[in-house]
Amino acid sequence: MDVLTPDRILTIAGFLGVLVLAWAVIRHKRAPLSARLAAGRSLELTETLNLGGDSRALLLKAEGQTVLVVMGRRSGTALTLLPQAEGAAA
Repeated sequence: MDVLTPDRILTIAGFLGVLVLAWAVIRHKRAPLSARLAAGRSLELTETLNLGGDSRALLLKAEGQTVLVVMGRRSGTALTLLPQAEGAAA
């Protein structure tokens, strides 16, 4: 019983060829795909800051509002709605 028969080698080569082709198409069309995926989202991560230890601050935009989230493993999570600057478009 042969483990590597010609039909198995061709099947594996074909499968790897399809994977490489899919990878190349996705890499080539990365910008339009990411724009299309992000179009329907209402939550956007603007910035992340490591505060030291296990604490982290996240700046989120949700439905036109800016939210500051401070979270830590032992300290819990705090949410703060930040006021919008005057003259800034939402």
